[in-house]
Amino acid sequence: MDGEIMERVYPRQAAKELNMDIDTLRLMMQAERLPIGYAFKKPGKKKYSYYIYRGLLDDYKKRLKGSYGFSKEA
Repeated sequence: MDGEIMERVYPRQAAKELNMDIDTLRLMMQAERLPIGYAFKKPGKKKYSYYIYRGLLDDYKKRLKGSYGFSKEA
């Protein structure tokens, strides 16, 4: 189970699962507004690296479903 929680997910896949644009996902992660991992930029570099974890992504999706009143049967 720990392996599944620590499994990394590519940003494009996470955006698809969250039904959002990849650029939106990147901007939200850079602003620390998406609790599914973190965006990291090395000093002196222009591009960010995105660390998205399966366990955090799945937890966030469950919370989203709960906040919108969806049930598992829907």
